[in-house]
This record gives sequence, C-alpha cells and structure tokens, in this order.
Amino acid sequence: MITELSEINKKKEKVGDRVKERLQPFQLSILIFMIQNGLVLYTAPRVTAEYFGTNGWLSIIFIFIFVNINIVLITIIYKLGKGRSIFEIIEATVPKWVMMPFYLFIIGIWIGMASMIMKKYIIIFKMMFFSEFSVIVFIICFMILSFQLLRGGIYNITKAIFVLFFFVIPMLFLLVYIFPEFDFARLTPYFFKGKTDFFKGTFQVYSGFLGIEVALLFFPMVEGKWTKALYLGNFFSMANGLIITLSCYGFFSFKQILNDLYPVMTLFEYTEVQFISRAENLCFSVYAFKVLSTMVIYYWGAQQIFRNMNKNVKPNFWIFIILASSFILALIPDSIVNVEKWLELLSYCAIGIAWTLPMFVLFILIIQFFQRLSSREISRA
Repeated sequence: MITELSEINKKKEKVGDRVKERLQPFQLSILIFMIQNGLVLYTAPRVTAEYFGTNGWLSIIFIFIFVNINIVLITIIYKLGKGRSIFEIIEATVPKWVMMPFYLFIIGIWIGMASMIMKKYIIIFKMMFFSEFSVIVFIICFMILSFQLLRGGIYNITKAIFVLFFFVIPMLFLLVYIFPEFDFARLTPYFFKGKTDFFKGTFQVYSGFLGIEVALLFFPMVEGKWTKALYLGNFFSMANGLIITLSCYGFFSFKQILNDLYPVMTLFEYTEVQFISRAENLCFSVYAFKVLSTMVIYYWGAQQIFRNMNKNVKPNFWIFIILASSFILALIPDSIVNVEKWLELLSYCAIGIAWTLPMFVLFILIIQFFQRLSSREISRA
C-alpha cells in the first residue's frame, strides 16, 4: 500500500513538472516579440517611405492587421486540432514520405533565414565598429551561443529570451531624448504620395513580422489559453516598429529618410544622453540579443521537423547538422548587397510558408472532419 502511494505521488510530481515546463502566455508574448525579424526595423523608415510614399509609417498598421489574420489561422488550427501537433494532424491523412520534400524545403528556408539575418547583422556591425575584425569569428560566436541555447530545449530557450528582452526594450526609451526635436509638420498632410510600389513594399515590411509562423510547432508545449499571447506579442512588435518609424518621420524630412540607408541608426546618433556617449553603438550592439533570439527559434523549428522525420536520431545530432549548414550558408554572400538579395528571396519563401502551411493544415482538418462525419453515418446505418 505504501509503495503504491509513493508511485502515485511520483507520477503526480512528474505531471506537475510537465505543467510547470509548459510555455506560459506572457513568456510566449515576449518570445514572439523577440523572434520577429528585428533588423528590418533599422531600414523600416526608408522602406516605408520608398514603397508607400509620404506618411508611409501607416503601412505598418495595415500589415499588422494582415499578420493578425495569419494568427487567426493558427488559432483555428489549434482549436480544431484540439492541441495536437501539426505533424500528428498532417500525417494522420498524408503519409510522411509524401511530406518529406515539403519538410526539407521549410527546414532549408528557416536555416537560410537565420543565416542571412545573422550575416547581415555581422556585416553592418563590422562596417560600423570593427572593420578589421574577422566575420568568421563573429559567426562562430553566434554558433556557440545558439548551440548552448538549443541544447536546453524550448523551455530554457524561452527563459533565456525572456531575460534578453529586458536588455533590448530599454533602448526604446532613449527616444524620449529626441522628442523636443520632433515636429508633426515634417509628416506632411499627404498620404501615400510619391513613387510607390505597394505590392513590393508589403512584402518588405511584412518580413519584419516573420518568425511568428514557428508558433505552429508550439501546440503540444503551451499552457491553457495561449493563443492570445500571439496577438499580444505581435502587437508589441507593431508598437515598437511604429514608435521608432514615426519618430524618424517626425525627426527627419521625407527626402532625408529616402537618402539614408539606416535612418534609425542615424536617429540614435542624434540622441544626446549624459550617461551614454554613443547611443547608436549601444543600441545596435544590444540588438544582437534580438538577432540571436530570431536565429535560435528558426533553428529550433528546423530541429523539430528533423526530429519528426526521424525520431531515432538524438536531438544533438540535428543541432550539429543545422548549425553546420547555417555556418556554410553564412559564408557564401560576401557583401551586404548579396546578403540583402538572399534575404529578400528567402523572406518571400518564408511568407509563403507562413500562409500556405496553416491553410494546408486547416484543409487537412476539414477533410478529417468530413471523414469522421461519414464514418458516423455509416455506423448508424
């Protein structure tokens, strides 16, 4: 009797540990904010001005709404699938071997996105601060940090990113120091006037919200009513981007924004803070934490797909394969122009995945619903 009670208590403790390990909604909101492509923010004022014209900062709000529709699809899948992983849902109808090419395509795009985001950050950082330093050394540093985080699993990754958030977000408050120079007259009374290209601009700005599609893999790992956290995290990203972009529009003239490659960095150069000599250096350096968060979650997503493809292989093996592939990819482009070309192409593919994957899973769920319905009718007959 005593041994039976002890076994029951042990089971309860194990269940309790699993509950504790589940991703909490607020932590998930911070995670979503941190994994969305933050480097787009540094070019967002110029991109919105170039493709949307005057008062192009408003485009961020419209694209935010568009991204929320994507989140609605994820929410519907979670509720209809009753918390099952997308792999269980898909492979209940479609054989795994049929899905292999699609899985490998997603893995390739996610590893490529992580590699190019990292390489773009490193090139800009090297160009601004350490022109003589080796790019390979920077890449190795990012690989080592990524490996350490990936070994801990998604729960430890989330905790680490939650801590990194408190290094990144204070940089936003430095904008208080440029408020005296902000002038609404610089916004102009015209909306979306100039040489515009809304279609291409939408893709460019949308790439700043990428990363949220990895949330499809969180289904078995989340706590309670977690889907609201996706909307909250996406709102954080929108608010962050909107505040900084609007500040640029109110601080610089429209022509100045168009002619500045990284207007946000220039904005922080004008930030005069008594206790910081070069605010732009500090802000861009701290932004490495956001870049690292984006990379790690893309790597983690690729690892989860690999593990589903072959469950007999140890997780650490897939980590080595992913990081080695990322390292090799990061060495291919040799200039910021080539990196941006790679990143643009990969972003288009990632946006396609962000929409086609949820719609495909939803289609599978609809088929399964009708199959269950028809089987019930047959059993009644």
